[in-house]
Formats: sequence, structure tokens, C-alpha cells
Amino acid sequence: SILASACTMPPFLLTLATYICIITAILKIPSSIGRQKAFSTCSSHLIVITVFYGTLIAVYILLKTKALRELNKVLSVFSAILTPMLNLLIYSLRIKKFK
Repeated sequence: SILASACTMPPFLLTLATYICIITAILKIPSSIGRQKAFSTCSSHLIVITVFYGTLIAVYILLKTKALRELNKVLSVFSAILTPMLNLLIYSLRIKKFK
């Protein structure tokens, strides 16, 4: 658990710091339409990142009791399978939107 935290926390903190910088920059855009377009561009990636890190954190924070092992398995599948599927779905929809 300590090793998993040591490997997970640096990328998580870097991603968090990056999004704080991005949101700060977006909020400085003078027009509301510009802010809306910028947020809509970032929102799909932010959803995927939230699902990815949310499931990882939940898996490593949940107690290792027998009752929660099944939930850990489900969350692990979410982390391993759902995130790439969301990426594919979201970005394919965005490509169609741009065409």
C-alpha cells in the first residue's frame, strides 16, 4: 500500500497542479464564450482523469476486509477497462463533433 501510494501520488499531484494552472488560465479569459469553449475542451479529459484516479484511490484506501474485496475487484476493473473505454468514446465523439 505504501509502495502503491508512492508510485501513484507524484503523477496525481502533477496532474492536479496542471489542472489548477489550466483552470486558473481559463478563468482569466475575458469572454464567457471563450471560457465555455475552453472548459468544454477540458471537461472530457477531466472526467476520464477523475474516473481513473478516483477508482485507484478507492481501491487503495478501502479496507482489505472480505466484504470489500469484491468491491475492490469491481473498482480495479473500472480502472483497467472503463478508463480506456471512456477515452475512446469521448475522443471519438469529439472527433465527430469537429468534422
